[in-house]
Amino acid sequence: MKESPHRPGSPPGHRRVRGSRWQVEAPHALTAAEVLRQLDVDAELGLDTVEVTRRRSLVGRNALAERRKLSAWAILVDQVRSAVVLLLAVAAVAALVIGEVVEAAAVAAVLVINTIVGFATELRAVRSMEALRRLAATVADVERDDRRDELDAVELVPGDIISVEGGDRVPADARLIEASDLTVDEAALTGESEPVAKSVEAVAADAPLADRTGMLHLGTTVRTGRGRAVVVATGTATEVGRIAELAASTETMQAPLQAGLERLGRTLSLVVVGVAGALAGLALLRGLDVHEIVEVSIALAVAIVPEGLPAVATLTLTVGMRRMARHRALVRRLPTVETLGSTTVIASDKTGTLTANRMEVVDVVLAEGVDAQRLWETAALCNDADIAPDGDPVGDPTEVALLRAAQDAGTDWRHLRERHPRRHEVPFDPTSKRMAVVTGTQVHTKGAPEVLLDPNRHSELLAAADDMGGRALRTLAIAAGPGPADPADEDELFASATVLGVVGLADPPRPAAIEAVAVCHRAGIRVIMITGDQPRTAAAVADQLGLRTRSAVTGAELDRLDDIALVRVADECDVYARVAPEHKLRLVQALQAAGHTVAVTGDGVNDTPALRQADVGIAMGRTGTDAAREAADIVLTTDDFGTIEHAVVEGRRVFDNIRRFGQYLFSWHLAVVLVVTASIALGSPAPLAGLMILWNNIIIDVIPSFALALEPSSDDAMRHPPRPKNEPVLGAATLRRILTQGALVGSVGLTSYYLATNIMNLDLDTARTMTFVTLTTAQLLAVFNARTDTGSGFRGATANPYLWAALALTTALEALALTVPGLRDLLGLSTLDATSWATALALATLPLLLTQSTRILRATRAREATRQHKAGQDGST
Repeated sequence: MKESPHRPGSPPGHRRVRGSRWQVEAPHALTAAEVLRQLDVDAELGLDTVEVTRRRSLVGRNALAERRKLSAWAILVDQVRSAVVLLLAVAAVAALVIGEVVEAAAVAAVLVINTIVGFATELRAVRSMEALRRLAATVADVERDDRRDELDAVELVPGDIISVEGGDRVPADARLIEASDLTVDEAALTGESEPVAKSVEAVAADAPLADRTGMLHLGTTVRTGRGRAVVVATGTATEVGRIAELAASTETMQAPLQAGLERLGRTLSLVVVGVAGALAGLALLRGLDVHEIVEVSIALAVAIVPEGLPAVATLTLTVGMRRMARHRALVRRLPTVETLGSTTVIASDKTGTLTANRMEVVDVVLAEGVDAQRLWETAALCNDADIAPDGDPVGDPTEVALLRAAQDAGTDWRHLRERHPRRHEVPFDPTSKRMAVVTGTQVHTKGAPEVLLDPNRHSELLAAADDMGGRALRTLAIAAGPGPADPADEDELFASATVLGVVGLADPPRPAAIEAVAVCHRAGIRVIMITGDQPRTAAAVADQLGLRTRSAVTGAELDRLDDIALVRVADECDVYARVAPEHKLRLVQALQAAGHTVAVTGDGVNDTPALRQADVGIAMGRTGTDAAREAADIVLTTDDFGTIEHAVVEGRRVFDNIRRFGQYLFSWHLAVVLVVTASIALGSPAPLAGLMILWNNIIIDVIPSFALALEPSSDDAMRHPPRPKNEPVLGAATLRRILTQGALVGSVGLTSYYLATNIMNLDLDTARTMTFVTLTTAQLLAVFNARTDTGSGFRGATANPYLWAALALTTALEALALTVPGLRDLLGLSTLDATSWATALALATLPLLLTQSTRILRATRAREATRQHKAGQDGST
């Protein structure tokens, strides 16, 4: 065994970084010899055991840092500290105080169910750091102490000499010192759609990550060839480690629904205290019985609290989640279902998301007089790829695409290779950009057009190749002919082949992506493309997809922009190329700063910081990395951008339904408050007993609200723009409808109580029962007013069978309360005569009739105005 002439003590070429990490500054810009010198290692001998131990003590193991997990206890505490949950707890205590154990148990049950559902969903929260850690290779081929061995990759240190070959996972960031036909798939890290040809040459210090051809990076995969390299960074100092730290520093955005419900809960807290206190004070001034005042005040305060709101909201989101799953979109966080419906910008990765992540031959130009079959035979023979019988490809994607094209053209390439075995070959070299295979007496070649084509003889083919290049196609010239018996050099071998033609290859857009982009545009949603690919390629794909802007802004250009300028550029440009993970993150933050709700799609490690920062992170399930899937809120199992369209429709349906049942639910609470407050203000006894209020607070709130939560989506869901990001769950228009419906139902309830006590001279219990029937029936019918904002509330009602089931169940439960003696006595109800029933039911239909009549009148006027406007236009022409 040879001995190293020098073993480092404290190498002068190293720099201590952050106290314990060693790092070579911009190793891609230095020659291999300079990097070896700075790391003070002999490329032939490697490090010795003593030096490895010393360096590991300084840099640590080659593993990503553990991210402190959020404990289950912390998640549970976060669930129970929301305002709505606290109000539910107060409601249960209040019910218990007034002696209503059943009501207290019911409210407590709702509280427990809501907490369990929220806890279970949040327990599955983002674990992107764990997925990033799994990217590290388990085995590395290392040269130490002048011997070669396989070691656990976590033992690597800067200065280790490693070897890689086709199929290997790169175990650390390393500077190449030798490369032979070496290509590496870096799509997951950089977004580059094609394997990158590697060499030992240095590049510019400011070269983007995707252009650092002299580097190998942790987590990428060697496709072809072999190489030797010196490790320059391990663990968190690698590019993957940097992305991991970037992702760890990014906080998951809160869904608008979560924020809206929390604001609503805080508002209700003030309303509960204020109304209960005011009502108690008013009743005392009127000289009412103190016990009754306390009972009604507590019951009314409980009635204001929407016990059914969290449960129905959770049900709505869960149903949305299941419907999205049927469209191959798996939801990992419930609130993001609704958030997706309010999305204004979708920032999509290109490779594997908008495109198929599979090279295809899209153009062929033959030389004059050449038969296409001959070109495809040469393309199959001068080719190292293979396709298994089950369709699984092996080898370079470009060569796989040539095989598929040859097969589609009718070439039996397997039989062809058996009949024409290789006698000699010249492997593809990234420097010479050409490859040759000799079979029998024939030579078959392929390579870059500028290498194989003669400008004087092949001007038309060169022009065709230039045209393909202008469309961002990857071009290859293919040639074949009788080879020299004993070529003196490789140039003679290539010169003997006759050019057959030029082919153009591309990673095409997914078939459904173009239509999905158009649908998103019609729905007021911008689609922007962010890719690590070349600007020309990005612009060509953007043109095919129909994006708003075609020219691409590069990562280098983004680096020169401050945050204010970036917001302006992000609002104007839809295509970004050659971007790094931090660029994607900055773009998402700039869009959010401009007020957008941003959904980000991606499949690579480089997408994880942006996926976490986004309002909705969407990962590809089939081609996506574990890191991307774990960082996302939604996973598309089809890897089809078109699936997002269905997901957005579902998100919009969810929000519309939340507003529907919100309007219905709160209009009931308002009606009860109006009836009770007005009666006490007028000096009358409370028109509803406390237990009546509590009973209806469960029956009227929850059951019809569940039915409204299951309303199908409207046909025009994607024909209107997204709602503003900061628009509350119950917006101004919804609040107006709540006030209108609450006032209508409250008015008929108050009228019923007045008629019963002053005109019909009924006793208090019977008057309360008549008021009870009027209010519950009026609110039950008002479900049709809540179904739509305009037009008939009965239109399309048959499409929701849950609505009719809810009406039947609620009617049955109210009938039980009125007919079962034990329950009737418990609630303080009594029997009604025919006149009382007729009066109550007649009053109860008024809110529905008035609302529907008004809508019909408005629709008629709108149609007439449209007709007159159209007639006026026709007359003027």
